[in-house]
Amino acid sequence: MESARAPWMSEAEAALRTLRDIESAAIQADGDDIQEIHILTSSSRPAKQIVRDVQTLLLARFRRPIDHRVVSVAFTAALPADEPPAPAAAPAPAPEPAAPRDDRVRFGSANVLVTGPRLQAQVELRWKGLPRMGSAAGHGTRDTGNRLVAQAVLAAVQEFLEEDVALALDAMEFSRLGSRDIVAVAVQLVAHREHKLLVGCCTVEQDVPQAVALATLAAVNRMLGGLPTREPTEYVLRPTSM
Repeated sequence: MESARAPWMSEAEAALRTLRDIESAAIQADGDDIQEIHILTSSSRPAKQIVRDVQTLLLARFRRPIDHRVVSVAFTAALPADEPPAPAAAPAPAPEPAAPRDDRVRFGSANVLVTGPRLQAQVELRWKGLPRMGSAAGHGTRDTGNRLVAQAVLAAVQEFLEEDVALALDAMEFSRLGSRDIVAVAVQLVAHREHKLLVGCCTVEQDVPQAVALATLAAVNRMLGGLPTREPTEYVLRPTSM
């Protein structure tokens, strides 16, 4: 077993660790005599130069001459001096948030066709990327045409709903709110033998049929997510008139 070391040896180990390229130093001794010195380094310098630094420090600072053969140098893995360290790996990009599910029916267009006393409203809507047309016809004045637009919207939305859910126009009213004209639409929803009144409104600009269609959608869209719906198909087959 190694006998008790002289106190100066711990100080010498600390001094050796301050030398260039030396990461760890351990002295084994027999009393006051150095038996072995173990050096750990990751430097690419030759071991002979590191040993020479160890001899010089011990002689100059501690007045302890040693034979170079008592010093062993171990090298840890390191990159060659002329090879730059590999760049740190870039953090993985954060996953993009999933697009929010859009269950709202979107407005496409609304038109009222007049043929003598006959009026026909045509509305195009889109749901989940697929178009759907709704229409309603009747006779009457411009006010009748506005009601037909709302009915055409409900007819198009009805195709997205299961058969036990029904929508019907209840009332429509144009009014003034501050400095703006608005249209309010009330819709009767019948589902599972229960009735519910849905109301939506929209400001009226130059395109009155569009405002009516948007007010009708505002009434039904907020409830659409809670209703039993059918997945939209690209085509709807209707019986042809003979």
